Amino acid sequence: MGIVKVVIGFLAALVTVVVLGTAAHTIFALQALAPYADVEGKYLSSILFDIQGQGPMYGAIMGIGFAVAFIASYFVQRLAPSLRWLVFTVAGAVAVVTALILMETVFFDITPIAGARSTLGMACQALAGAAAGFVYTLVTGLKR
Repeated sequence: MGIVKVVIGFLAALVTVVVLGTAAHTIFALQALAPYADVEGKYLSSILFDIQGQGPMYGAIMGIGFAVAFIASYFVQRLAPSLRWLVFTVAGAVAVVTALILMETVFFDITPIAGARSTLGMACQALAGAAAGFVYTLVTGLKR
C-alpha cells in the first residue's frame, strides 16, 4: 500500500472523528443546557463553532491515538486480512475511548469533553472513532 494512500486515509479518519466527535459533544452539551437556556435552532451553528474552536486540539489528541492504534492494527490485520475493516474500525473506537480516559486521568477526574461524561456520550465518541477507523479502511482498501 502506498504511503500517499495511508496519509490520505489517516487524514480522512481524523476529519471524520473531529466532525462526528465534536458534533456528538456539542449535541450532548446543548441537551444538558436545554432545561436552563433556549438552545432551539442553535445546534448547527454551535457544532460548526465547536469544530472550529475545539477541532484542532481534539484532532491532535485523536491523531496521536490513531497513530498508535493504526500501527498496531496493521500487524493484527495481517492475521486475518479479510477482517481488515473490522480491525481498524475497532481500533478507531478503542483509540478514542483510550484518549478520553487518559485525558480524564490527566485532568484529575474531569472529562474535558463534556459530551463524553455520560455512558451514552462516551458510546457516541466511540462510534465516531469506529466510523473514522472504517473510513481509513475505505480509503486505504478494505482488503490487502
